[in-house]
Amino acid sequence: MKSLYTFLIIWLVVLSFAPLHAQQESHFSQYYQNPYIINPALGGLTRTIQMDVGYRNQWVGVEGTPQTFYITGHSEINIGDKKRDVLEDFNPNGESVFAMPTNSIGRNKHVVGGRILSDWIGPFNKSSIMASYAYHIRFSRAHMMSAGLSAGWTNFGINSSKVILVDQDDAEYDNFFGRNANQNIFDINLGIAYYAENFQFGFSSAQLLQNNVQLDQIMTQNNHFRHFYWYGMYQHEATDEFILEPHFLLQTARNIPMSLNIGTRILFERKYWANVAYRLGDAINVGIGLNFGSKLRFGYSYDFGTGPFQVITNNAHELHLGILIGKNKSIETN
Repeated sequence: MKSLYTFLIIWLVVLSFAPLHAQQESHFSQYYQNPYIINPALGGLTRTIQMDVGYRNQWVGVEGTPQTFYITGHSEINIGDKKRDVLEDFNPNGESVFAMPTNSIGRNKHVVGGRILSDWIGPFNKSSIMASYAYHIRFSRAHMMSAGLSAGWTNFGINSSKVILVDQDDAEYDNFFGRNANQNIFDINLGIAYYAENFQFGFSSAQLLQNNVQLDQIMTQNNHFRHFYWYGMYQHEATDEFILEPHFLLQTARNIPMSLNIGTRILFERKYWANVAYRLGDAINVGIGLNFGSKLRFGYSYDFGTGPFQVITNNAHELHLGILIGKNKSIETN
């Protein structure tokens, strides 16, 4: 019950910061399925190898709309103790539709991971490849704390084939794009988290180095500003079969209005789920999902626009597919 009170207090504090709101780049409605995508300290929560693929298409029906694709993977690794098992058999009966494993607690952990992400909006594209490391420390018998860092390469560029010119014979434009208008940078993300078996909270920051936007040696007045993420989730067992999972995600960045998502997911036997959420001033989100095929996870969500762009068709489709790999008993027996 104390954990529930803590969650409610944090949620009220987050709500008090919500007079401004807007959509941010690399936004995900199903952040609760894979919080590692926003925070490197939230990888390796369960004793599995977790891999996820996601795709989001916003403002469907409008040309050049925002699209995002990602692949992530993360797992605890064994350092110093060869006899220690870092994976568990989360589906011992081999059920086709299986229950999600719970967060593992009670011992320190080393976790590594990686992320590939691509964003497109109109003629602009941004791609990144990041590798991460996190250390999880036992805070108490039932609680854990973790800190994670990810670092890697990011490319930002302009696709000249999607630029429409008033003057089709613009020599300066042809010369500019003939020299390849893109930028390669090194960047760092940081995160911390606090969690137990039935809840998790995290704070993270992306684009820590705030690199200047520079295309073809032309320095602009813009920066890749730091983004900050506050995330929380709590699982309450309403009955033996149903779990209520309230969650939130607050995103902020300099010179950009904040975005606040609040919602609740309902889980049945930890196998099936349905979600309803609201992004303040922007959209209502509904989603469904299940765990199937003995190790696969699937989720689909749809955003109904409620903000000023709804007349244009401010909606979004988001797909998620994940795989969990645990201890293989047949290999271990041999």
